[in-house]
Amino acid sequence: MDPEVDCPICFESYGTECERHTVPCCGQVLCHTCGEALRRCPFCRFLWDGEEADDGTHPWLRNIPNPALFVMGAMAYGDSALLRGAVGIGSRAAAALGTAAAAAGEASPVVIAGSAAGAAALAGAAAVYVASQHCEAQAERLQSTIRERARRCPVGSWSEAVGQLCGTLQWYLSPQKEGLPHVYHGSVWRRESQSEHLLCVQALCAASPPDHVPSTSETLWADLIFCYTLWLEYSPHTANWGTCPSYAMPPLHFCWHNRWREDLRHAVSDLARRVLAASELCHLTNKKEHACVLCLLGMLDHVLSWNVTTPEHGSSDLIDADWYAYRSFCRNLNERFATAWAAALAPPEAELNLVGFDAHVVVMAERDIPEAFRNLW
Repeated sequence: MDPEVDCPICFESYGTECERHTVPCCGQVLCHTCGEALRRCPFCRFLWDGEEADDGTHPWLRNIPNPALFVMGAMAYGDSALLRGAVGIGSRAAAALGTAAAAAGEASPVVIAGSAAGAAALAGAAAVYVASQHCEAQAERLQSTIRERARRCPVGSWSEAVGQLCGTLQWYLSPQKEGLPHVYHGSVWRRESQSEHLLCVQALCAASPPDHVPSTSETLWADLIFCYTLWLEYSPHTANWGTCPSYAMPPLHFCWHNRWREDLRHAVSDLARRVLAASELCHLTNKKEHACVLCLLGMLDHVLSWNVTTPEHGSSDLIDADWYAYRSFCRNLNERFATAWAAALAPPEAELNLVGFDAHVVVMAERDIPEAFRNLW
């Protein structure tokens, strides 16, 4: 999806049948159809109608929601049993729409509108249910991506990788724009910045020469950097919907956030198991390098612990968040990261009461993860 030529809501390309529309509140662009279907701006959450809906309708959608949600759910999950069930529901919903249209000459406008809205809502609900279920095909795609990765070596010293990864984490936990709500969803400027960070992280490694035998340190950092690239490849378009080429199925690569982060978290835990089981860290002569590996590995697991519910709310099994708010999670995780980072960089003789991520990485390595995610690395 290219935000310059595609609608970020329904992903239709702008043209004669998909009119480009600039929202008046924040200047972002979407198609006219999606703009007409929404009460609020999907980017800054400004209420276009001027007042909350008090007629029992959806607080975000106008009378008839955009049916593109069902199409996205179907394309994301391909040919599966759940999809066939959802398609059956969707077909019945479409038949209901057709029946409503056929009866237009006899029914009142109120009855017609109610039938159409109910059928569209049924199809959308089926799509949401399908998308929210775990998909083995997507999990297998992630496993294959890791197992079949090209062997690469870090470019430059490990301290350069540390600086880039820390900067990326700080960016991720910061608000999208100063003064705007801190929410978990996509925007044009967020995706542009994410793409820049992804390119910078990918540039930390280069193809390994055929005759080069990587050292323990090079192998360790290459795998850790690869984990971070997998994390940055996920692009959230809404709180729950996103795209990820290394996880979701082509051609659209749609996936559900909570299923993606669960599977990637399994993969990161398997890397922690390999690192500790193989005693690779014992071969690192620099103790700060040893501590930085553990800190960055533990930090990625903490980031992936956020379970999205709405753009502003969710939960984590590792970090407490006041009122289940995403901004509170990011603030508290930033503080936890600062403490762990200070513990990682402190000299051995310093007597500081700081808690790092060493013990947490041990917990990661001991997790009971699905068998298919074991021995990926």
